[in-house]
Amino acid sequence: MSTKPTSETNQGMIGEALNHGGPSAPAIVLAHPMRDDDRFEWTINNEDVLLAEQRTTAIYVNRWGQAVIRQERNWDEQSDPFMTIDHAHLPVVITRLQEIASAPLSREEPEPGNAKGGLR
Repeated sequence: MSTKPTSETNQGMIGEALNHGGPSAPAIVLAHPMRDDDRFEWTINNEDVLLAEQRTTAIYVNRWGQAVIRQERNWDEQSDPFMTIDHAHLPVVITRLQEIASAPLSREEPEPGNAKGGLR
């Protein structure tokens, strides 16, 4: 007998494990919610998607006193993307971020020209 697993040997092992009580044991059917082609709807409107991809992000102050928001680069980028916010503008940015954080999240797509930054 080969030790390399195949779909046939896996099915046999699953069948043996599930029917360990013998022929009188009830059969257990394992259902997979995916279709045979394993396509999954990874859209923001799929309620099963709880955690969207998020890059590793750092926030620090540079030598000019600006807040730097920097994200780790992807495999196809030459450098880390970043943005700077001057110290004088931080209060308005922080206020806006707090508004967004405290508002209920809406996953509905706004009509063009009516975006509210995720606020309802």
